[in-house]
Amino acid sequence: MILCRTKNAVFSHVFKPSLSSLLHLYYSSSSKKNKTNPNLINPKSPSSKSPRPTSSKPSISNLSPKTTLYTLLTDLVSCPTDTDTAIDNVLDCYKAELTSDLVLRVLMSYNHLGRTKTLKFFSWAGTKMDFQFDDSVIEYMVDFFGRRKLFDDIKCLLMTIVAHKGQVSSKALSICIRFLGREGRINEVLSLFDEMESVFGCKPDNLVCNNVLYVLCKKQSSEEMIELALSIFDKIESPDTYSCSNMIVGLCRLGRFEAALEIFRKMDRVGVHPTRSAMNVLIGDLCLMSAKEGSVEKVKVTKTRRPYSILVPNMGGNRAAIQPAVEVFSAVVNSGLLPSTFVVFRLMSELCRLGNTEEAVKVLRIVEEKKLTCVQEGYSIVIKALCDHRRVEEAGKLFGRMLEIGLKPKLVVYNSVISMLCKLGDLDNANGVFEIMNKNRCFPDSITYIALIHAQCACKNWKVAYELLMEMLGLGWIPHFHTYNLVDSLLREHDQLDLCHKLERKLENQKLLKLCKEGQLGDAYEKVKAMLEKGVRLSAYARDTFEHEFQKCGKLEIAHDLLEKTRRVQEPQEINRS
Repeated sequence: MILCRTKNAVFSHVFKPSLSSLLHLYYSSSSKKNKTNPNLINPKSPSSKSPRPTSSKPSISNLSPKTTLYTLLTDLVSCPTDTDTAIDNVLDCYKAELTSDLVLRVLMSYNHLGRTKTLKFFSWAGTKMDFQFDDSVIEYMVDFFGRRKLFDDIKCLLMTIVAHKGQVSSKALSICIRFLGREGRINEVLSLFDEMESVFGCKPDNLVCNNVLYVLCKKQSSEEMIELALSIFDKIESPDTYSCSNMIVGLCRLGRFEAALEIFRKMDRVGVHPTRSAMNVLIGDLCLMSAKEGSVEKVKVTKTRRPYSILVPNMGGNRAAIQPAVEVFSAVVNSGLLPSTFVVFRLMSELCRLGNTEEAVKVLRIVEEKKLTCVQEGYSIVIKALCDHRRVEEAGKLFGRMLEIGLKPKLVVYNSVISMLCKLGDLDNANGVFEIMNKNRCFPDSITYIALIHAQCACKNWKVAYELLMEMLGLGWIPHFHTYNLVDSLLREHDQLDLCHKLERKLENQKLLKLCKEGQLGDAYEKVKAMLEKGVRLSAYARDTFEHEFQKCGKLEIAHDLLEKTRRVQEPQEINRS
């Protein structure tokens, strides 16, 4: 099987290492920086786990003085490192007791020995044992070099073992592939994978294939690499969770959702489940593709004397993509998995956008059944969608269910329910929801008041509409002109001119306060003059705020002159009214 041939292949048949070359590279590698990148480990893949043995690291203080390991470590620690002969003389006493287990335990004492002595010991032990180590020793050293990005050292080590007719395990090669791939050395990964059987006599197993697929699908996503990954994937006898998940992620990145769904369905049939990250990518990208349907784009037309832009529908989306997303979600839930909160929200939001609220409610029920923390936000999304489609009964049931299980609806939920009821003319229930809102200490905003005011005006309830608008102004919210004009017209229709003047005064004073708080003193000055001309009296609070803001800017005299004019105008008006 030939996958890739490059001039810079990692493992070349021409390279014939000697024992002295292995020792020489150990000396050269000790001058490199010893830095370990914790981000190289992928906790979601078993192929990423450290190959270190399950036995605990030996500590000199915990060892019995009578053991060979204790005396060997003690002699190595006390031995000087300036000459090789000193270490050789110390180690020669132990050559008869050398075993792979002893070598491994000494290597695991790296923290006590230091880097130089550890490498010198391994070189000496390899020479004495003719590099006939157990797999655990080779795997440990490959991981040791890989974490320090010493890939030339790994090459020399593996080829030295092959030259001495030693055995290299597939796990050791998978570790090397993983570290090479994470450094972006794709050609070297493919070269090593190609030469596994011919050079090392080792057949690629699932662990090796998973690491190669991880590199091709996640680190180097392109059409060429995905095709190569598919050819490797098809040759795996029994693809596992990680093989399939890597392929799903790679195919989704290139927009090949049909192929990704085919792999997912095959997994579901044989009882193999994807990883959570692959599941999130598949569902999320399907929802994203569905969301593109119906969007518009700006296209600039330049082949005219005067270029202009037009809005055209974006045909890149696929509305039918949401159904496979629901299918994948249902399958993974039945297997005991759940996507991330963000993906669940995206799925519910897209279902609601498309008007498929039945499926959105089903997803919400699953979220509630699993007792996820995102259940409250899920209720908000679905209730808002039901209200937008004016499905009163279903929205009411969900709203009641939300209160029943002890959830506190957010302002957007209350506003959606109140707005829906007001548009349908159901003022009794709208006022009931408004009371619940106040009892639960969820403070209304201008949207809440505007919906109630318009509904009351539609029913000609001028008194309630006036009270709601005055309450809204008292909280500092200024209605738009249409809302104010609606209430004002209704009051004049019922000959409530005094209330019209009070409402106008309240509105003008609130506008003045807003200008003062925003620091727009010039506009505030002109506002007071306009109120003076219209005969609208300043409230005490508005007067004090106006004076205070001008005082902060050192323009108190200008404010006093204007306020004196307002007093001279307002005092005769108040006397005439009395």
